[in-house]
Amino acid sequence: MCLVDSSTTVDIDSGDFSPAEYYCIECKNKFKALGKKIRCPSCMSANVKKA
Repeated sequence: MCLVDSSTTVDIDSGDFSPAEYYCIECKNKFKALGKKIRCPSCMSANVKKA
């Protein structure tokens, strides 16, 4: 049996979640991403810079 507690709510402001543009040093790919540990979607490198 599965029970779901609906007594909690989370308010999320959509203005806080705008993706930043990044540039991969390894493969020269430009992309947008959210989060703290950004990886290039093409080569999976963590060697990226904010554009």
